[in-house]
Amino acid sequence: MSIEETNRLQVFYNDQHKPYLYGAVHIVDRSVANQRWEKPFIISKTKPNGKEVVYGTVERTLLKLQSQLDRIEKLHSVSQAKLAAEGISLSTPGSSELPESETADRILDEQEDLLEDVLLAVSVNIRILSEVFPTQLKGRKVNVYDYDDGEVGRIEIRKIADLLVHNRYIAIRGHQVVDLMSDEQFMVEDPQMGLKFNVAEYLSEVGKVVRGLTVKDLIGKLWGIVKKLSPSSSVKDIVFLTQNLYTLGGSIVGGASSVNSGPLKTILDRAERQHLARKYPAGLPADVKEVTTQVFFTTPRFYLEPDLNQKQVRTEIRVNGGQETLVMGYEDFFSEVASASGDRSLCAEPGS
Repeated sequence: MSIEETNRLQVFYNDQHKPYLYGAVHIVDRSVANQRWEKPFIISKTKPNGKEVVYGTVERTLLKLQSQLDRIEKLHSVSQAKLAAEGISLSTPGSSELPESETADRILDEQEDLLEDVLLAVSVNIRILSEVFPTQLKGRKVNVYDYDDGEVGRIEIRKIADLLVHNRYIAIRGHQVVDLMSDEQFMVEDPQMGLKFNVAEYLSEVGKVVRGLTVKDLIGKLWGIVKKLSPSSSVKDIVFLTQNLYTLGGSIVGGASSVNSGPLKTILDRAERQHLARKYPAGLPADVKEVTTQVFFTTPRFYLEPDLNQKQVRTEIRVNGGQETLVMGYEDFFSEVASASGDRSLCAEPGS
């Protein structure tokens, strides 16, 4: 008689260190005699306003990128307001040059300092996304210009991010990064000084990435990890999977006016049937042709079921104050979520 192997993977939670929530991964590898605990890690932090920040997620990376893009939008309007208040306008219509003045120089200095900070913050997070979604970021490029403003090539925003993070030299002049190099690379293969790119072009491509990544993109990444999931999987992959599964519900629900399919609809339909059964235990009265119900629900949360042999995902959600749960196999779960919400943007809460 064969004995079935016991393979378990479970995150145990500890909320005794508020506002932080800690978790520790417990793994059983083939037998209860062969089990281990990983060291605790911070899962999330609850802000004073009640919002939960979940670490190590694509959602958090996208929101950090969006916040930097918002800073640039605000910088532009604030700078224009300061210049207008001083009666300063462009030297000639259509140009980007300001007349020389102490006020204009001060405003430009402030703008360039903030631009450098934003570019570095943006680039750290673009590098993260390029590792998670290499295919989706491939081909995102901006023009490179030489000293005389002639176009000499194009560069992927991923490579710009690498150069910015590892830069040995960077100068910002107005709306351009003039010369950017690391210890090993220039912006183009032909090394030369005077190379530059337009900051607005770079940030425009970053914005397209932020808005363009979809639920289906993340599901593809998570499904790739799940298919190979075992007790010997890297704890890095386990943490990425559990954290991003947990926050996936926010992208599925955020801003949606209706729920027409997928695991969430299954739960809501079930809750509605239970509500009607309680309200009309003997069935609908003969004179009632139509019943309208109102449903309030929280953001759904998704978890791996601990028994890896079962290959299941658990959905938890509160509906009209009651806890609802649905368990589905890996393939059915990812397939249904992709079908129902695959085209939705992952950046469900821009600017927050």
